[in-house]
Amino acid sequence: MTRILFLLILIGTISVNAQQTETKMGPILNDFGKVFQIENPDLLLKKDKEYKVIFDIYTDGSKGEKINPLINTVARYLNMHAQQGVPKENMKVIVIMHGAATKSVLSDTAYQKKFSTENPNSALIDALKEANVELFVCGQSYLAHGFDLNDKSSDVRIALSALTALVKYQSEGYQLITFN
Repeated sequence: MTRILFLLILIGTISVNAQQTETKMGPILNDFGKVFQIENPDLLLKKDKEYKVIFDIYTDGSKGEKINPLINTVARYLNMHAQQGVPKENMKVIVIMHGAATKSVLSDTAYQKKFSTENPNSALIDALKEANVELFVCGQSYLAHGFDLNDKSSDVRIALSALTALVKYQSEGYQLITFN
């Protein structure tokens, strides 16, 4: 009898843990930004409020072969809150990339020439642009890393500097998000 009870407890624990690791994509970006499903969280964003955020991305732990996980965090932010009912129109998102993240904005051709592989971030950057995310690269960092302005993805605009973008958008009420 104790073995049956132990087995039932074990199955119940596995079932609960399986639910805790369930992830879901979309609805804004269907190929990026997978998020964990949290049942009845204690804190959610209000659905009828506008949220203005600027993501400050200056690192890239991907080693150049995979998507920069910090850029994918932008997709996660959009999907996570849309899944909870926040309309896409209520999420105003800006991204500024500088430092090591500047290589993420190279065109596929330039990335291939420099790193002997296609830019793993291209499809994600394109999807973010399609989702009305404004993407910028710091001109100072981009040139300091030796990149040519003509080699930048057409989905990304150039800012005088990351400092310029951060000051401009924070003065317009954008909240800074940085996980570097």
